[in-house]
Amino acid sequence: MTSPPAHVRFVRHGEVADKHCGTFYGGAEADLSEHGHAESLRLAALLAADPPDRVLTSPLSRARILAEELARLSGRQAEIVHAFRELDRGDWTHKERRLIEEESPGAIARYMADPEGAAAPGGETESELCDRVWSALDLAVAHASGGRLVVVSHAHVIRVVMRRVLGWEACESLHRFVPYHAVVEMELAPDGSGRLLGDVAGELPEALRG
Repeated sequence: MTSPPAHVRFVRHGEVADKHCGTFYGGAEADLSEHGHAESLRLAALLAADPPDRVLTSPLSRARILAEELARLSGRQAEIVHAFRELDRGDWTHKERRLIEEESPGAIARYMADPEGAAAPGGETESELCDRVWSALDLAVAHASGGRLVVVSHAHVIRVVMRRVLGWEACESLHRFVPYHAVVEMELAPDGSGRLLGDVAGELPEALRG
């Protein structure tokens, strides 16, 4: 018997500290700014007014701060899902956009035009990111049995989920980022199909930060 669709809220983490702005921190740790930390706690309280059945989170602290507060307020335990970690930037990790361009002119433009073939050296390709995110999400939805989930994660993770559900091409999706603390609601089935509930916010962050 097929499990019913789950209601899933994808939440992007808060604003990172200034020292990380303009860098490709990706799947590495990047601490929140004071404002980002405070707003994470505030958003957690707002989300807890309509408590989820489960709270899933990236292992990175910038996401866990919000997820753990939401879980506490909802009487739940935040569940760390390593597959919801941000895109691995390989050799670009923590490097400024300017430095990457100096070392490899046009590398960022090539990535934007071909995220599969022109990924950061040593980093994840588009298909590798999609495979791990989609597989973990399908499993979570199948176990939800039609329940309500909150997934606290990152820009590229949310992007590839929207890409799958909305049928975007990879390059188009790179221009469909959600801002800090965006909440994207979907109804998802275990087979990966689903629909968006509400509008999609679009914003291309500086240096494609995640």
